[in-house]
Amino acid sequence: MEIGKVNYKNIYKEAANRGGWSDRKPDNTTKWGDFYNAVRKELHGTEVLLDIGTAEGNRFMGLSKYIKKGVGIDLEPDMIKLAKRNKQKAGVKNIIFKSMDADCLDFPAGTFDVITIKHSPINFKESLRVLKPGGRLFTQQVCEDDKLNLKKAFNRGQDFDKKAGTLLERYKKEAKQIGFKNIKSKVSNIPEYFKSKKNLFDFLNEAPTIPEFGKANDSEILEKFIKNNRVEKGIKSNTSRFFLEMSKE
Repeated sequence: MEIGKVNYKNIYKEAANRGGWSDRKPDNTTKWGDFYNAVRKELHGTEVLLDIGTAEGNRFMGLSKYIKKGVGIDLEPDMIKLAKRNKQKAGVKNIIFKSMDADCLDFPAGTFDVITIKHSPINFKESLRVLKPGGRLFTQQVCEDDKLNLKKAFNRGQDFDKKAGTLLERYKKEAKQIGFKNIKSKVSNIPEYFKSKKNLFDFLNEAPTIPEFGKANDSEILEKFIKNNRVEKGIKSNTSRFFLEMSKE
């Protein structure tokens, strides 16, 4: 694999084998709070909701009390198997899970009132097609300058070669061209602290932030990074996210 490139298929399969992403803390440090909590405030209990990139489904199922019914999809079959097991344990009745490609949604036009997409690629054309008139899409994505001091220390990383805001501007442009209206965006970039070396080490092994973590000299780079960025609250980095909301007229 080319250095700097991320093998998402392997990452997602490994995450499914670990039990999904639920052991990772939610993104509740963004200025608007956790993504699904932010969406929940926009719901009225009557919506049919599609969650794209649902992973193990636990955070999506947190919306079950606030919607009429929902569908969670993920391209990774092992994630969907895990989501179905989690659903059975939770006793959730109004949500189903399916393995599906977001680029080819197997739903009739105008099926959903709301689409949620967290940290997963977006096909705006397909999303617009399956939304009802007046339906809304909400997404949270990782900004290019997320964990920037880590990427600088390793001189490589996810989107390290891209200017901050590149994906946000591209998504806004694509959404507008496809036909979405009332496009609103928010950006949050705030400090994040890893409590220990183990927390940071586990993050680097599980997340795609530093591709091929574990290469020669990575352990030395990590030790130097910890020494240079340890503060009273922990090992300092940053969380950078953007939030997009749009509607179909």
